[in-house]
Amino acid sequence: MKIFRLVSLLALILLQACANPSIVNVRERMVSDIPSNAIIFVPRFEGNPIFVEESTDYFVSILESSIDNRIVQGSALRQESTDIASGGNLAPVEIALTVSRERGYDVLVMGKVTSHKTMGSLNGFSTVRVYDVGTGDRIANFHRPSGLLVAHSEHQSVMAAVKRTAGDASKLFTR
Repeated sequence: MKIFRLVSLLALILLQACANPSIVNVRERMVSDIPSNAIIFVPRFEGNPIFVEESTDYFVSILESSIDNRIVQGSALRQESTDIASGGNLAPVEIALTVSRERGYDVLVMGKVTSHKTMGSLNGFSTVRVYDVGTGDRIANFHRPSGLLVAHSEHQSVMAAVKRTAGDASKLFTR
């Protein structure tokens, strides 16, 4: 009986050690201000170069299948640097907002993907920030780990995290 309790406690500790927090921050007041026909601009995600192209494509495809808005998928907002290649921060929002305003978009969605791999564990992460182009205000931000208890690759983990943030973002545009 004591061994069963010890094994259960150990399993619980290990599961909690694998838990990664999610961030879901939505400014509801601002969501209602998004026009129903808003044009959404999604520049190429940043982060791990192995995953950025496919994760952007995947995010956009999920969003397109979930909402009726026009979505414009863009290229990278800045030249690659060692900071970006090593998973540095997102491009400055001012650059993305300027491009969005010049092209007449209503909503900007910026994303970043990363992964983490250590002996015996791996996880993927997707961070998405949504902005009102007119005001420059952040409407929402989402950070999601993959949510997988078992994954076979970093790629699988990253794409699972992207799927989660795409689902979060799509809820902003469906009423």
